Formats: sequence, structure tokens, C-alpha cells
Amino acid sequence: MTITVEDGSIVAGANSWVNREDFIAYAAARGVTIADEAASDAFLIKACDYINSLEPKIQGYLVNRNQPTVFPRTDLFIEDWSWSSTEIPRQVISAQLALALEISQGADPYNPPDNLPVVEKRVEGAVTVKYANPSNVSKVSKNQPSETIIRTFLKRSGLFAVRA
Repeated sequence: MTITVEDGSIVAGANSWVNREDFIAYAAARGVTIADEAASDAFLIKACDYINSLEPKIQGYLVNRNQPTVFPRTDLFIEDWSWSSTEIPRQVISAQLALALEISQGADPYNPPDNLPVVEKRVEGAVTVKYANPSNVSKVSKNQPSETIIRTFLKRSGLFAVRA
């Protein structure tokens, strides 16, 4: 696999906003060794693919309908700053780095683990029932670092309302 970095100029075939060397240095700064170059490229591409999958939820608009990645964008405001249609925001780069590191450690951004606290009751010889423990639900909301960063460039920070 080859990394082709999008720099804001709509690079043909781009599949990352980060190069391999920066990812390896990012991981090393956090005590993780990424020794396999092919694997590091795969982690970066998977992270980019995930962020690309969020396109309908991301602020702003694509610059070109045929661009290979969801950034750069027009009408993009992150943390009260306007970003040019030729810039890749630092938050996008940070999100890809954090997400690639999480993927390298076995995380699946499409299928996050179900970490709900469970209560189990068993009647010997009859039935076993498991259900979420409502008294511990507040302890569940631990986010991956990438989720926190990604929320900065989503519309309404990823929050939505449902009307009934």
C-alpha cells in the first residue's frame, strides 16, 4: 500500500492527510512502536476511510465533487475559526493520527465495543437474565481520543435531535 497525502490541493488518489513518518513519530511519542511500514500505511488508510465515512455529518461542503477525501472543505468553521478551502485542519490530522493508533491497537471504529455494565440474575435450573445496570450507566461514557477530536468538525458536534 502506498500513502498519498492530501495537502489541500485535491491530490488525485489521496488516501490520507498524514504521512507514514509523522504517524510513526506520533505513536512513538505515546510509547507505541509501529515497526511495519505496510501496517502503518494500512492503519492510516483505515483511519482516513472512517473519517471519510462521516461526510454527511461533517461541517461545510466538498470543494470538488470528485475529490478523493472529505477534506478540504468550504464553509468550514472549527473552534470558531474559518478554514480555507485549500487547508487541511490540524484537528483532522490529529483525529487521523489518534484513530490510526487506536486501530493499530485493535480498535474497530465502525463497531465500538459494548461496555455497558451488566446485572445478571439467575434462578437455579430455570432461567438466567442479563440486563444493563442503570445505576452504573454514567460510568460507561469513556471516549476514545479520536472521538473527541472528530466531534470538533462535525455538524452540531455530532449531536442530533429526534422529534416524535
